Amino acid sequence: MQPKKHKAKLKYIILLALTIFLLANRGFRSLIKNYLELRRLKNQKIELKSEELGLEKSFSTMKEPGQIEHTARKELGLIKPGEIEYRFPPPKDDK
Repeated sequence: MQPKKHKAKLKYIILLALTIFLLANRGFRSLIKNYLELRRLKNQKIELKSEELGLEKSFSTMKEPGQIEHTARKELGLIKPGEIEYRFPPPKDDK
């Protein structure tokens, strides 16, 4: 039974030494850091692709020129050259 215990201890010692060697190695740490950054960027790419598809879908619903103009005026506050925009304050509540 002694040789099995000795082999188990030896395996743990080798595993510990390998772990210490890898963690102390600057190249290995850099590799892990780059791998994590790659995963983060892939997830960000998926999110942006989903957002792009949503924007394309909403843009495709605005095929009429009047709809595009209405959205530009309402959401972006755009006006045509030479137009004058009048803004009125909201009415005050008289209580």
